Amino acid sequence: MAAARVNSSVKPQAGFTLVELAIAVVVIGITSIMLAPVFGDMLSAQRSAYVEKHRANNQLIAAAMMNFAANSTQYGRLPVPYTGAGYTNTIYNPADGSAPGLALTQALTQSGISPAEINDDGTTTQNVRIYQRVSSLTQQVPLYFQSGPLVTLAYDFGALYLTACPKSDSTCNPTAATGVPGTSAALTAVNYSTWAATGTDGPAYLVSSLPIQKQMLATSVQRLEKVRDSLLSYLRAQQVTAAGGDSTNWYPNQAGAAAAGSLSGGTPGTNQGCRDGWYDLSSGSVLVLPTVGLSAQEFGTTAWGGSIQYCRDYDPTAAKTPNAAPHYAAIRIHSSVSSGVAPDGGVPGNNVVLTF
Repeated sequence: MAAARVNSSVKPQAGFTLVELAIAVVVIGITSIMLAPVFGDMLSAQRSAYVEKHRANNQLIAAAMMNFAANSTQYGRLPVPYTGAGYTNTIYNPADGSAPGLALTQALTQSGISPAEINDDGTTTQNVRIYQRVSSLTQQVPLYFQSGPLVTLAYDFGALYLTACPKSDSTCNPTAATGVPGTSAALTAVNYSTWAATGTDGPAYLVSSLPIQKQMLATSVQRLEKVRDSLLSYLRAQQVTAAGGDSTNWYPNQAGAAAAGSLSGGTPGTNQGCRDGWYDLSSGSVLVLPTVGLSAQEFGTTAWGGSIQYCRDYDPTAAKTPNAAPHYAAIRIHSSVSSGVAPDGGVPGNNVVLTF
C-alpha cells in the first residue's frame, strides 16, 4: 500500500512568542505611564470646568434671589428654601403658581440659567443644589447711616452650593446629622458669620438681603425728609402772608386746615409729646400731605409700608399752651423700621421722632 502523502502547502499556525508578549507588555506599560498625566489633566480640567460652571450658576441664582427680594417682596427678604418633589432645602418650586412663586420663577428665568440646573446639576445623577437661609437677623444702624437715632433692620443670610449627593440618595438627602443634604453643617444664626461648605460639597456663594434693607432705609429717609421739608415750607409760606402779630399755628390738621385737629386735647406727657393727635399720613381721610402737594400713597409710609404719623402741635416739655408760638411739629415711625408696622402708641422708646 502506498504511504499517505503529506500536504506540504499547509503551514504551521504562527503565534506570539514569550519574548514578543513581554515586549508588548512593556510597551503598553510605558505608554500608560506616559499618558497617565494626560488623562489626569483631562479629568482635572473636566472637574474644574464643572466646579466653575456651578459656581457661576450659584452667583446667577443669588442675583435672581436679590432681584426677587428687592422687587417682588414688601419687606425686601430672600425667598424661603423649597423642600418637596424629592428635594430638601433647594432653590424653588417650579410648580408654585402663587404670586411670590411666579415672581421667583420669573427672576430665575431672567438670570439665564437653565431651569434643569437650578435645583440640581442637570445631570442624570441629579446632584442636588442646596440653599440654606437664616432669617430675621438684625442690625442697628443710624437713621442717616452716619448719624441720627438708631433703627433696627431685619435681614436674611443664605448660602448656595452644589453637593455630590444624588437626589435619589436618601442617606445624604438629607444627612441625618444636619437635616440638610451633603456634607456641610447646618447654617444657623450662631455660625453664619464663619460658616463654609465642607467635605464633598462645592464652594458656597453667600448672599445677604442687608444691602436691600439699607437701600429701603435710604428711600424711607428721603420720604421723611421730603415730608418734613414740605410741611415746614408750608408753615413759612403761611407766616409770610399773615398779618403782623398773627401767631396762628399754620401746620395743617387732618382736614388740611390751620386749626386744632380732630384728635386735639392730648396731654404731651401721655401722648408722646403731642398736644394734638398723631395722624396717620397714609390714610386717605387725612389730608395733610395733599395740602402740601404730596401724595399720601407715596409719602405716607416707609419703604416697608409702615405708616408715618404726624403731630401738628409738638410740645414734649409741656412748656406752652396748645397751639401757642413757637410752633413745632413732628413726624414719627417705628424704630423697627423693616417690620413695616405703625409707630407704637404705648412705648415711646420704640419710635423714632423727627421734629421741625
